[in-house]
Amino acid sequence: MIQVTNLRKEFDDLVAVEDLTLTIPAGEIYGLIGTNGAGKTTMIRMTCGLLQPTQGEIRVADVDVLREPEHARQYIGYLSDFFSVYDDLKVWEYLDYFAHAYKMPKTDIPGRVTEVIAQSGLEIKRDSLIRGLSRGMKQRLGIARAIIHRPRVLVLDEPASGVDPKARVELRDLLRSLRDDGATIVISSHILTDLEGLCTSLGIMERGRLVRSGRMEDVISAGSQSRTIRLQWLADGGAGVQSVLSTFGAVSEVKLNTTHGEFRFSGSDEELSQVLANSIVAGVRILSFVEVKQTVEEMYMKISSHEVM
Repeated sequence: MIQVTNLRKEFDDLVAVEDLTLTIPAGEIYGLIGTNGAGKTTMIRMTCGLLQPTQGEIRVADVDVLREPEHARQYIGYLSDFFSVYDDLKVWEYLDYFAHAYKMPKTDIPGRVTEVIAQSGLEIKRDSLIRGLSRGMKQRLGIARAIIHRPRVLVLDEPASGVDPKARVELRDLLRSLRDDGATIVISSHILTDLEGLCTSLGIMERGRLVRSGRMEDVISAGSQSRTIRLQWLADGGAGVQSVLSTFGAVSEVKLNTTHGEFRFSGSDEELSQVLANSIVAGVRILSFVEVKQTVEEMYMKISSHEVM
């Protein structure tokens, strides 16, 4: 759905985006993370046709964004990190205005405005003035504006910035719903926990370069030579656990307490299953035996050099 090839943006002597190549398939929720100054917003604005690159090619829905920007924007919905609203308009008037701005068929606009208001959870605010909306409601309105013309691609720059936890949960639910309806979504965010459990793919930018990109589970596990296994057992089994673990060369960093503990494991799934089997044979009454998945935040802190241009 989105194809970026050899994308580069220079501002005088500053290289904001350097030779970036990226493919985002249809139906993905792609999270883009990185420090301030990493080049995320510059990359997003070029993808949406709002900023001319120094070089490179951008295609959205197989349309060349640089050569056919007006055509491409029919397929793109964009919400910037700071967006303006017209405080003196009602919610439905605001969406009606943008529906006309996108040159939608006039006969389709009333129904589409009603549909988007319902989809965004703004029914009770339909006739409210925008000045009275909470920050979370304004974020919903911004997304409603971005999808009013039924874009196939939705690009959001820091959509959860400044909203409370409840509004962030509601925002996540809305984005999942949009993806279920066929949208491909790109999200730039500093709130890494918001991306976990939401995004299907992830990219990490540093100093204008995309240093890692791929499916969420692959990006999180890439470069890790071992995994953490956490287990729990009934009392008096600690000695047995220690004895079993000591027989496996793939086991390291063992930390055991009276009834629970964890260790690092660098072996295969088959070897790991043997650790569990041997523990049971040794008479250890196992209550739980699970792999502790690395979080997006933990992964990012490990691999990021935190360099800013």
